Amino acid sequence: TEAVMSAVRLARGYTGRDLLVKFEGCYHGHVDSLMVSSGSGLATFGIASSPGIPNDTVATTLICPLDDVEAVEFLFREHGEEIAAVVIEPLPANNGLLIQRNEYLSRLRQLCDENDSLLIFDEVISGFRFKNGSYSDICGVTPDITALGKVIGGGLPVGAYGARDEIMQHLSPLGPVYQAGTLSGNPLAMAAGAKTLDLLDEDAYDYLEQLGAMMEDKVQSVLEKHNFPMRLVRMESLFWFSPGNAKPAIRADEIPKDAGTLYADLHRELLNRGYMLAPSAYEIGFLSTSHNESHILGFVEALDDSLTHLDWSK
Repeated sequence: TEAVMSAVRLARGYTGRDLLVKFEGCYHGHVDSLMVSSGSGLATFGIASSPGIPNDTVATTLICPLDDVEAVEFLFREHGEEIAAVVIEPLPANNGLLIQRNEYLSRLRQLCDENDSLLIFDEVISGFRFKNGSYSDICGVTPDITALGKVIGGGLPVGAYGARDEIMQHLSPLGPVYQAGTLSGNPLAMAAGAKTLDLLDEDAYDYLEQLGAMMEDKVQSVLEKHNFPMRLVRMESLFWFSPGNAKPAIRADEIPKDAGTLYADLHRELLNRGYMLAPSAYEIGFLSTSHNESHILGFVEALDDSLTHLDWSK
């Protein structure tokens, strides 16, 4: 939350503008100006999504669907000179795993460049999940500011953000944009983060990719065997049980309305067999180096037995 909050403040201070562009299905912590839902129409000003957030606070936030080039182009045509930044999870992972087209992310980069706006990548979930450190290298799009979360503190509560030098020079004490906090630079979190970085190596990422590929292949086979209306969506060590037999969702409004009920049945049966997925149909799962092939095989066996019990093959 604080990383994204500070990144937004920096973007506004650097550009001298107020408006933000946010996307449906992306979550950026409990930053008041980003806790918004959409109104009706192609792309709209945001509506506060929680009590306690004044309408004036979200009046500077524009919201549009993911993977909709027309909508974001419309916003820039109407408000381009006022937009300070576009804020997005390049790999949206807070409302399912909504893998975006690289071409779409590239278009966001282009629109920001054309309008002197900044592109902010929220990599609180995706940061350090990949061998090269961030999802931006995988999608081939470089943001102006990147926000990171607990992973850089080895799981301890910490956040960070970074940008190119020209932008960071606007932070105090060098520049006018305020940044400070009681817990900033907490020694315990910093020590844990430094050690975490020391422990990261390429072999670990290769191992996670092997496990992920194995899991995807075997889980998908079981889902198809039982004609269960879900697909396993995966990006290296991140995975999600995407509801429906159609093409996996890449927008929040593409997720079937009955996803929660369907997932609850599966979650209950797996839990009865000793495997606990995230409790919500919209949460994703993660593989770690603590997992091994026997864990994957055990999970697949439990999944097969669970679906047999639910009798979805008919």
